[in-house]
Amino acid sequence: MGSTRLMSHVNTVCDWVIRLLYLNFLWFFFTIVGLVIAGIFPATVALFSVLQESFQKGENVRVFKRFWNVYKREFRKANVLGIIIVMISIIFYTDWLFTNQVMGTLGMIAKGILLGSCFVYGITLLYVIPVYLHVNGKLFTTMKLAFLIGITYPQYTFFMLLSIVSIMLVSFLLPMAGYLFFISGIGSVLMYFSIHVIKKVEERQKITKPGKSRLIIHN
Repeated sequence: MGSTRLMSHVNTVCDWVIRLLYLNFLWFFFTIVGLVIAGIFPATVALFSVLQESFQKGENVRVFKRFWNVYKREFRKANVLGIIIVMISIIFYTDWLFTNQVMGTLGMIAKGILLGSCFVYGITLLYVIPVYLHVNGKLFTTMKLAFLIGITYPQYTFFMLLSIVSIMLVSFLLPMAGYLFFISGIGSVLMYFSIHVIKKVEERQKITKPGKSRLIIHN
């Protein structure tokens, strides 16, 4: 019995290693297919979608079919989301350049406010794509919910950041592992914690607003 259980765990681990390796390859391939700029966000959404299905359904996921279908379906909308993210990032960078020109106490206050805003924005980005998938690509709802979840559940955000730092450290110490698993590894961490957070949001909504439709809509 113990040997059978051990082999089951080993098979599960091996299945996930192969899946993450394959997803990492698909992400790079379809990012290049989209000429990088137009491919990176649809490929990222597709990767997260496969991970979402994998966590929910286990082994019964056709990786390539799911990845390709989501990539095609979300190509335009994912790029719109990407443009929003990039534009906000450019605004923050421009504001930072501006605050560098402001001297004295006012400059320090401005930099403090800007750094705080950037930190909150960074936390929001951790949840953006998982939330995007759960609300069927509604862009305004995605940004709003990602922000609210990020500041409401700091414990999950902390473990996300800790896991990302760990993956970056392993990738630095073992560059080959980073090449093979970096994107899919970070994606799996973000999706794993996001699924648990979103479940908590849904459970809280059921308690506070019984009988009403769920806030988060699954695909």
